[in-house]
Amino acid sequence: MVQGDIFMDYAVLVVNGNIDDITYYEDILSNAKVVVCADGGSNLLYKYKIHTDFIIGDLDSIREDTLSYYKSQNVVVHKYPVKKNKTDSEISIDIIKSLGMNKIFMIGAIGNRIDHLLTNINLLYYADKLNIYMSILDENNEIILLNKKENFIDSYLGQTISFVSISGDVCGISLKGFEYELQNYDLSHDSSILTSNVAKSEKVFVSIEKGSLLCIKVNE
Repeated sequence: MVQGDIFMDYAVLVVNGNIDDITYYEDILSNAKVVVCADGGSNLLYKYKIHTDFIIGDLDSIREDTLSYYKSQNVVVHKYPVKKNKTDSEISIDIIKSLGMNKIFMIGAIGNRIDHLLTNINLLYYADKLNIYMSILDENNEIILLNKKENFIDSYLGQTISFVSISGDVCGISLKGFEYELQNYDLSHDSSILTSNVAKSEKVFVSIEKGSLLCIKVNE
């Protein structure tokens, strides 16, 4: 499960990827203030008859039995044109923001489609522009965006944590609480040097002078 405190009010956004072990998400789904499925993400929950509050999208991926079931449960369905300027997941983030929510856990985001995975990762940047904290979560990983000068990250002793830049060079990186610590390090965009560090405490510290990093925590 997610390390550290689960936010009091948060949304879960289910997208159309893979969920291998639904039991891993039981707590985060049952305690969410709102659950939103982006189109075919609803198929993942329907398999286990798990409640959702909204189904959002052009409905080109949702199965008929899934849609029929959730309509019978009075779930709110917002249908959009197939030809549109935003993906179903992006629209879903907009809807969650309109509900006054600013914390999202995205699940089902890591699947077989590399284009979908990269798009979902880029949505971390989109959510950040809307002042939304968003985390991509699956059974093996949690991905968050770090772009503040000081970042305290919940972890556990021995947890593998990697840092990756996909938006250019990152300057002035300092790491504390890790097996390999850094002080004022400049990371080139094409470097993999910050892969597979190890947490040596239950809260680690990352500071960044310029740029942003993806933080990937491995759940082992």
